[in-house]
Amino acid sequence: MYHSVPFTEPGAYEPSVLASYYDSLHFSDLSTILDKRTGMHAVWRYDDVEKILNGTDPAVSSRNTLDPLTPFPKFATHLKAIPHIAHLATVPKAINNAAKATHTTVMKAMFARPRGLTLRPDSTRTNFGAMINRRAEAAADALAAAAAGTSGAVDFESVVARPLASGSISELLGFPAEEEGRIKAWSDAHVALLARIIGRRDRVANIRGLADLSRGCRRLVAARAKEPAEDLASHLLAQGLAPKMAASALMTVMVAGYSSSFGGLLNSTRYLLSDEGREHWDMLREPERVPGMVDDILRKETGVVAWRRYAEHDVTLAAGSVVPKGSSIFVMIGAANRDPQRFPDPHAVLPERRENNGTKPVTFSAGPHQCAGREFAKLAITTALTTLRDRFPDMRLVLPDNGIGYAPDYMLRTPQSLPVVV
Repeated sequence: MYHSVPFTEPGAYEPSVLASYYDSLHFSDLSTILDKRTGMHAVWRYDDVEKILNGTDPAVSSRNTLDPLTPFPKFATHLKAIPHIAHLATVPKAINNAAKATHTTVMKAMFARPRGLTLRPDSTRTNFGAMINRRAEAAADALAAAAAGTSGAVDFESVVARPLASGSISELLGFPAEEEGRIKAWSDAHVALLARIIGRRDRVANIRGLADLSRGCRRLVAARAKEPAEDLASHLLAQGLAPKMAASALMTVMVAGYSSSFGGLLNSTRYLLSDEGREHWDMLREPERVPGMVDDILRKETGVVAWRRYAEHDVTLAAGSVVPKGSSIFVMIGAANRDPQRFPDPHAVLPERRENNGTKPVTFSAGPHQCAGREFAKLAITTALTTLRDRFPDMRLVLPDNGIGYAPDYMLRTPQSLPVVV
């Protein structure tokens, strides 16, 4: 059945509109639709989404996960894009879109204990807690300084969320502080390629940004091969990854970590400062309740609302519908996280839900292809929120009458601004 996924339409990501759209999917008799504009088969019910993401169905692969939403041949019509496309052709598939054996090798290196900073979930706070605390305090200082310089609202997106996300991920990987501005621009280019249909005018700039991100990661790896440091680039090399493979892995961590941290922090902050979420803003003072509360906020307000998979064979869904072989599957993470069959009262934030409900949200995917930096992202978002609540207990939203704009992305829910007063 043909349908139009509305995410790129103005207002589609507004909280009430998004909730109504998810309800319309879950209370329909359908389990998949064919999006008219992208040609992707959308899937949203939790059981189907979790199975597709966790890698247990041999009919599904992740080979298209990092492909641009705009097909590569359209970029090749631009002469200035050709050198960048040629460079990207040399980038090995390392994590999300890699073959199983390569993915396993890279993830073992990511999570290996010896030598360097591992991304192992049980080591996240030990390895990165001090850095994340420092970054969160610096972001709060920047917000205070911006507020002191104006009698009006401050844009939380540009002053806090974007620099905090890009800076934290940059430091995790090993980039020097002076490169953070460029890292942010490169990551924005990659995100746009993944999540938008790019118009002709912007294609060269975005493909150049993605190629520059790859070149930057290769320069970093080459530098760390000569002079190791306490960062992820050095850690991957110490585990024996080849330089190009290590650079490709860093590239994926950068973009995935940036998009999930940035969008998650923005959407969480908007929720917490709304009338609906104010009681949970105040609950950030209760350390024992914070982890469960933040988990459920991220379930509801995830920045990554969808991802892609590829149907190597016909994919049979739980209700019997079939996604045909050769299809790109639009895996609706945000909708699955609000499936009322799995998450009762799905649009509410329930801090104790994690303890009372055996179903795990798919906020950071599922199974072997879960986001490698998921614990880093959760710690960064949690630390930012608790720091901001301590520093600015009376912070509030100042939303314009016509609401706020969201980036016109199919897969990422990202406010383009978030005006606040402190």
